[in-house]
Amino acid sequence: MQKFITMGEGYHEIFELQALIEYNHERVRHAIFLDNDKSPATFLLIMKPVEQDLQAIYTIYNGIAIKDGEGKKYQLIKSWCEDKNLSIVEFSTKSPEDFYEREQFYQYLTGILRLNHLILPMT
Repeated sequence: MQKFITMGEGYHEIFELQALIEYNHERVRHAIFLDNDKSPATFLLIMKPVEQDLQAIYTIYNGIAIKDGEGKKYQLIKSWCEDKNLSIVEFSTKSPEDFYEREQFYQYLTGILRLNHLILPMT
């Protein structure tokens, strides 16, 4: 079972993300940037499953500006991941603005992540 934990939209949450990467990098399974044409990118930090296959997915929702591989937050997150030898996956997805509710966007992402074997299959 996956649980999306929204850290925020990219302001002060960036420092909480830094602490997660710094102190829990052994638990990180994937670091993912989700880019789209309409709004800022979303960042996902997918953790390895814990008891009873619970898998946390920490999210900075719609809060990372990326233009041609540039952007201060993007570069910071990328450098933190590289320092801990975490590979970064980048996808183009639909914009969160295309969905009526945030939960619908997360359901859409769950399908994409499962199809690409980035999260556990449904049991």
